[in-house]
Amino acid sequence: MVGIKGKSFSVAELSAAGVKRISLATSLYRAAMTGFLQAVSEVKDSGEFGFVERCTSTQELLKLMKV
Repeated sequence: MVGIKGKSFSVAELSAAGVKRISLATSLYRAAMTGFLQAVSEVKDSGEFGFVERCTSTQELLKLMKV
């Protein structure tokens, strides 16, 4: 129930309903593909690379993954 448009619930709401495990694989994949497609469209449509300014740095990713 995390990744359904218009019917998504917060962690707190799911927890209150008794949910013990939340699977994000499909939702995170779709979020990543959305960003990818937006970046591709920007390059294709305008020849610009503004998406680079919105990208997470390698350092931020490593910190998040605790590597």
